[in-house]
Amino acid sequence: MTTGTPPPGATPRPRRRGPRPRYAVDDVVRAAVQIADADGLDAVTFRAVAARLGTGVMSLYNYVPDKQQLVYAMAELVSAELELPEATGDWRGDMHRVAGRQRDLVLRHPWMIEATTHLQPLGPATLAMLEFALGALEPSGLDVRDQLETIAMINGFVLNIVRAELAGRAAAADPGQGAGQFAMLPELLATGRYPRFAAVIASGGAPETFDPAAHFDRLLDRILDGLVRPPAAP
Repeated sequence: MTTGTPPPGATPRPRRRGPRPRYAVDDVVRAAVQIADADGLDAVTFRAVAARLGTGVMSLYNYVPDKQQLVYAMAELVSAELELPEATGDWRGDMHRVAGRQRDLVLRHPWMIEATTHLQPLGPATLAMLEFALGALEPSGLDVRDQLETIAMINGFVLNIVRAELAGRAAAADPGQGAGQFAMLPELLATGRYPRFAAVIASGGAPETFDPAAHFDRLLDRILDGLVRPPAAP
């Protein structure tokens, strides 16, 4: 039987004083994500987040201790958008599907490229993706270490291919930027020191129509071919 009197030696639990927090942690993190989506990761400051929420800067420290922890929380929140497909037993197809969805995710949130250059804490969304990829690679015959290395390489590939894709979009939107990139090319090729690249240019170079998604799949196939070799013939 319990009573309202604490037993001898027990310390009464102090009542919480002050107003309840106005926001949940996710409210703060979502506000930061909205800022990063619009203006990039450098624009995410406690002052900017507080202004978006309509609260004081110091109040944010009740939710996150510093910007690095805020960025970790942003990456985890955004990673939860990744809808993992059902594993089919076709490891190559499954890895294509999850990598393609990762590409779409990073294209929606380009700041993820910078945010994930640091080691991320393993939150639920990150672990869910890792768990799926490990399961998808089980039929490949790779051991666990090789599976982890394959996943790491594919993650790096996704981030770098999206970085290049975004740079291409920026150049297409600003013809002056693209012209500047190739301004020295005729002079350099005229030296005769780059015959192979000159031959590529002379042959027409890249196709006029470029499909980023098809390019992504083709390069991913090359990576998977190199990492997961078929068994040698007897």
